[in-house]
Amino acid sequence: MSRFSLNFFFLLFPICVNAQPNEFIHTSGQYILGPCNDTLKLKGVNYAPYNWGYTLADLKIDQIALTGSNVVRLVWYADGGGAPVYANYVALDSAISKCVQADMIVILELHDYTCDNDHPGLITNADWFISAPVLAVIEKYKHSLIVNIANESLFVNWTGNATVALANYKTTYETIITNLRAVSGFDFPLLIDAPDCGQNSDAFITSGTAADLITFDPAHNLIFSAHAYWYGYAANDSVQMANKLNAILAEEIPFVLGEIANQQDDITMCQYDLNYQPLLNYCEQQNIGWMAWVWDHDLCTDRQVSSTGDFVDLTTYGDDIVNNAVYGISTTTVRSEYLVNNGCLPVLSIATNFQSNSVSVFPNPGSGLFTIANLSDSKLLGATDLLGNMIPLTQIDNETLRLEQAQAGIYLLYFEDEHHNRSIVKLVVE
Repeated sequence: MSRFSLNFFFLLFPICVNAQPNEFIHTSGQYILGPCNDTLKLKGVNYAPYNWGYTLADLKIDQIALTGSNVVRLVWYADGGGAPVYANYVALDSAISKCVQADMIVILELHDYTCDNDHPGLITNADWFISAPVLAVIEKYKHSLIVNIANESLFVNWTGNATVALANYKTTYETIITNLRAVSGFDFPLLIDAPDCGQNSDAFITSGTAADLITFDPAHNLIFSAHAYWYGYAANDSVQMANKLNAILAEEIPFVLGEIANQQDDITMCQYDLNYQPLLNYCEQQNIGWMAWVWDHDLCTDRQVSSTGDFVDLTTYGDDIVNNAVYGISTTTVRSEYLVNNGCLPVLSIATNFQSNSVSVFPNPGSGLFTIANLSDSKLLGATDLLGNMIPLTQIDNETLRLEQAQAGIYLLYFEDEHHNRSIVKLVVE
């Protein structure tokens, strides 16, 4: 059974358990993992809550949730952005809380230094995340929150000396990482946008920049993001875009496209049509996550996913983003196991020295005493009945277990392989 099917089962039969292997979203190689160590493919939308900070009552999180998104990238400003809501930390808490209640991870990003090359200003701005009122909010949601340090900040290719600029880009983020990690327990995943208005994904691989930053980070918990306004950067060409992504994939670093869109601005709004559909097809093939810009309230109205902020008013672009049969959010997205289940399935430690790739359970049907063979590099997470109730397991030896308190019926055994893929084996007790 696929991981999608497993999570779909959990939506039907919620399992509430207390085991939690990790308090934060974290990374392993190129994988982004949830607190339950499930692999997260982040897919959702960008959203500026409260109508870019000017309308406290305008919060459309419930409408975004109807898309099936597993993540919302929330726009915020440290300096207020000229709007009163951004100094209201109760409003911040409410926006994050509503996302989490709807089983969506939050990427909280600061928009103050968008397309700006102010290194000292960016360092100071990032301290907003460790200010007392902000920490009080985000620590409540540490299991489902990613800190996006700055939106599209700093220049590399857009300078006279790209080599020096890249070194300065790296040093600036090292300083920010040092400052944030100096706060005890600040182990949030840090999302770092590419330079040159977020477009320059090459900066991550040049001179091993991303790999060096991961090594530098004491928590080794960084994710990297590019924004696919690639009309010029990749000539709006699907082959060149795939090549950009292939170069990132070869680095085996955690990576998402933090913004994709159908339109790109230049001298005028919506000046260029973006070739986004082949890009998203390729992302689906390569398991690369992405977030669509933007849910609503864009000066480029054709770039809105919803024309009104309501799910029933998806634009042509929005309908494709949500319902496309290949890459649509509603058809291919799996939500965080931690959020769906309000916790993690407990892991039962048993032998993992079998060599075959296919797990088998026998006798099946049986009395409740069964043997697991061909476990290979998988592990048994636990067992439930069809209502999602956890059923205790007793380990008899390296291969044999007993399903305790099991009456005649159907039970489900949950397994996870070394790549964090989940599967289910149906066990029949006579």
